[in-house]
Amino acid sequence: MRRTVIAALAVLAPLTALAQDISSEITALQTERLRALDFAPFLEVQEGFQSTPEQDAQIIGADIPALQAALADGSLTSETLTLWHLSRIARLDDGLRSYLELNPAALEEARAADARRAAGQFLGPLDGIPVSLKDKIGTAGPMHTTANAEVLLDNVAEADASLVANLRAAGAVILGKASLSEFAGVIASGYPSGGNGAIAGQTVNPLGPYPTFGSSAGSAVGVAAHLAVVSVGTETSGSLIAPASVMSLVGMKPSAGGVSGEGVIPLVLNNDSAGPIARSVTDAALLLEVIDTTDVPYTAGLSTGALDGVSVGVMAADISAAGPYGDQLSRVGATLAILGADMHPVTLSDPTGAVDAIILLISTGIRLDMMPYITARHPDLVTPEDLIAYNAANAARRAPFGQNLIEAIAPMSLDLTLADHQDMALQMTAAAGAALEAAFATAGAEVLVSMNNTHSSYYATAGYPAITVPMGRDSTGQPSGVTLIGRQGADARLLAFAFALEQATRARIMPDVD
Repeated sequence: MRRTVIAALAVLAPLTALAQDISSEITALQTERLRALDFAPFLEVQEGFQSTPEQDAQIIGADIPALQAALADGSLTSETLTLWHLSRIARLDDGLRSYLELNPAALEEARAADARRAAGQFLGPLDGIPVSLKDKIGTAGPMHTTANAEVLLDNVAEADASLVANLRAAGAVILGKASLSEFAGVIASGYPSGGNGAIAGQTVNPLGPYPTFGSSAGSAVGVAAHLAVVSVGTETSGSLIAPASVMSLVGMKPSAGGVSGEGVIPLVLNNDSAGPIARSVTDAALLLEVIDTTDVPYTAGLSTGALDGVSVGVMAADISAAGPYGDQLSRVGATLAILGADMHPVTLSDPTGAVDAIILLISTGIRLDMMPYITARHPDLVTPEDLIAYNAANAARRAPFGQNLIEAIAPMSLDLTLADHQDMALQMTAAAGAALEAAFATAGAEVLVSMNNTHSSYYATAGYPAITVPMGRDSTGQPSGVTLIGRQGADARLLAFAFALEQATRARIMPDVD
C-alpha cells in the first residue's frame, strides 16, 4: 500500500511552488513501513511525558559537553533526555523516515547511566547520550540489522559490531537503527537521489525540499531534526559526507582502518568506513574517540587557531566545475585568510583513469563483498542476479522503488573473479593515493579543500580522512558543506582544522521542524 508524507511536510518550513511539486513527487513514491516503529516498551512512561519550553531550549542546539554539564548539575537526566528524543521521534519520524527500528532497551540504558552517575561511576562524555546507528551496523538482538532491505527484514546479528561494543562500554544510549539507502545505495536511485529502501520508505530532508543523498541519509536526517544527538554512519564513496553536507551537519570519514568494520554489512571492503555524523565538530570528535581503534584524544587538539600558518590546497577549479558553489568558495577563501592559512590552488589528476573505474569496483563489491553476507543468511541467493530475481518476484514489497541501479551496475562484473576485485582495489587505492599526494606536494599542504562529496572517489578509495563542515546554502538555496581532506592517519589534525573553520563561519542551518 502507498501512503503520503503530507503530515511530515507540514512540519517543514512554508513551501514554495517548487517545493509543492517535490512534495507531490515524494508523496507518490512513499511506501508503508514493513516494520512499524514500536513505542510499546516506552508507552507507559512516554504518555505521561511532556517536554517543557525550558527543556526544549536546554536540549535543542546543545552539544555533548553542554548536555553533560546539565546531566552533571542535575538539571537534566539521561532518562529525560532519552524520553525527549523518543517523543520527538514519535511525533516526526513517520514523515521523515529517519529510523528503521527503535531499541526497546533505550530507557533501561538511560536509567542505568543515571544510576552510574549517582554512584560516581561516570564512564565519560558519551555516558547517557542518545545515539543512533546506521542499519548496516550489526547489533545483537532483539534489534535487527537489515540494510533497509526486505531480504534481511528478519536478520538479527549474532553479536554487536565492534564499534557498537565500544559505544556500550562508553555508556551511550542506543536509540535505534537509522534508515539508509538500501544496501548502501546500490539498489534504486530514489527521489531525487538516495535515502530510500524497502523497509522504511523514502527519507525526507528536514531542512526543506532537497535530496537526502548518500546512503547514510537516515543518520543525517535524525541528527539534523534532533531525533538523535549523534549518529554513526558509513562511507563507501560519499555515502556519509553527502547527506551530512545537504543537511548542514558535520560528517567525517576517518582514515582507513581507524574504525573497525567488524560486524558491519559490507559493500566494498576496500572503501567502507564507519564514521560520525554530528551537529558540531566537537561532537564528531567525541564520538570518534569512542568508536575508533586508537587512543587519540581528538578533542584535546581542537583549537580556533589550528589553521594559522598552515598551508592549504584549494581545489577551486574542481569545485567550480562541480556545482554552484562560487559564493561559498569565496566565503571559505576569505575565512581561511582571516584564520591565517596560506592558500594555494591545486587540482586532482588521475592520468591512468583508475579512480574513474569506481563504478566497476562497486560492481565487484556487490558481487564479492556484499552478496556473501546475504548468502550466509539466504543460501539460495548467491549472485546479484539472484537478488534481483528475488526482489522482482514481489516487487511491490521487495523493490517498491525499482532496481535501476543494481540492474545497471551488477552486469559489469559478471566475468570478474575475487582476485580481479582485489587487484583492482589495490590499483585504485594506489592511484587515488598518488593523486592526493601529488596535490599535497604541489601546495606543500597539510589539508585540501573541496565541497560536499566532490572528491569522494579519491579520499574514500585511498583511505584518507575527510570531514565536511556546514557552509550555508549554494546559489540554488540547497545546503552544502566545505569538505577538508587530510593526510592518511592525520585525523586529529583534520578535526582541528575543521573546528577552526566551523567556529569562524558558524554556518549551520537549523531545521524548521517541531
